[in-house]
Parts: sequence; structure tokens; C-alpha cells
Amino acid sequence: MRFALLAFIGLGSVISLLSGCAGSTDPAKTAAQQQAVSAQILANKNRKGALLLLRIYEPGLFADQPCFGGIRLRRLGSGVPDDKAEVVDLGGARRMFLPKETKAEGKKAGFLNNVPDANTYEDSFYPIASGRYVITKIRCQYGAPIVELEGGHDDDGLFSHVTPFAGASTITIGQGQIVDAGYAHFEGKRDEPTVVATEASATEREFMKKVIPEVYPAITFKKFGE
Repeated sequence: MRFALLAFIGLGSVISLLSGCAGSTDPAKTAAQQQAVSAQILANKNRKGALLLLRIYEPGLFADQPCFGGIRLRRLGSGVPDDKAEVVDLGGARRMFLPKETKAEGKKAGFLNNVPDANTYEDSFYPIASGRYVITKIRCQYGAPIVELEGGHDDDGLFSHVTPFAGASTITIGQGQIVDAGYAHFEGKRDEPTVVATEASATEREFMKKVIPEVYPAITFKKFGE
């Protein structure tokens, strides 16, 4: 993401996220936890009729970085964002395998290595109603010290301006679907952001199949722009 550099923030807020991410090492307890979380994910689908997960990242010269934040979605009506409909503020996955990561075997869940677990997926699959949506805002943080970035002007204030992003900015969610929308990163200026999207990597899919096995067969893998 190369637009709207807003602030460098201290590392103090990150420290609180370092606790208790590894989970149980007892295979029976781990399996029971995964089964319980999988059941909860499937139950969450009933809240609005579907679920959506998206991973946001920032491409780097030497290494990509996960981008913690989220996007705002607007339902499309007659090809334009419906500014009267309820907005969907979708948080991006907080832990993920980045697109170029090729090995999941042997890695353990945790903040420092950014590896997801069953609870990560439960938190990241966001309840959403079926329909066709477009991205109208992005806000995220990455790096150390933390860099905060923003694109789009779809705010809640007086000067809010709803404009669809360019590029791969739209997605269709079917009734009853559990949609993994893969990855997105954003290029261009704040006033004219462009979405670049790819599907979830083979590494991420392999890991999901391992930690949420009851949910995995029901997941629809796709990307924004389809």
C-alpha cells in the first residue's frame, strides 16, 4: 500500500497481543477445541446468512507484511454503492500465512510467527448477508514502528464521500456460503486506491484443513474482483 501515510505509532500497543497464542499441546484437547470452534463457525453463518474472510497485507521490497485493520463494504445496487444500506466494516484476519509463504508444517500458532489457529479463523470469518459488495474504504497498520495507512473517504462524518475503489474491488456472496476471499493489497493514492486481489495460498488452505477440518469442506475459495 503506497497511499496516505498517516502516522508512526509506538510499539506499546503490540505488547499486549503477545499472550497465550500457542494453545494446548495435548492432541486430544487440541482436537476437541478445533471441533468446538468449527461448530461455532458453522453456527455463526446463521447470524446473517453467510460468512466472509479477507487477509490484508502490504507488499514489501524484501518481505510482505500482514496489515492489521479492515475494509468498509457497501452493497451494490444498479452497479453503484448503496449509501442508504447498512455498511459492513470487515476486519482483516489478524494472523495469516502470507502469499509467498510455502511451508506450514511444523509451525505453531502464535503472534510472533503470525501463524493462525482455530480461534483466529473463528474471529476472522465475519457474518454478512448475501449480495454483491464493493470496497469503499481501507484502514490498516503494519510494521515496527507501526505505520498506519488509510484510503477512501467513506466515513461517518459530514464530509463523507462514498466512492468505489478501482481494480478488484467487488465480490458476490451467496446465501449460506462461507467465503474465503484470499488476499488483498492496495495501490495508488488515498483518493484513487486500486485493489489487487489473489486467492488464499495453498499453504493457508493446507493449514485451514488441519485446524478447522469440519468447516474446510464448506468453504468457497474465491477473490475480490470475481
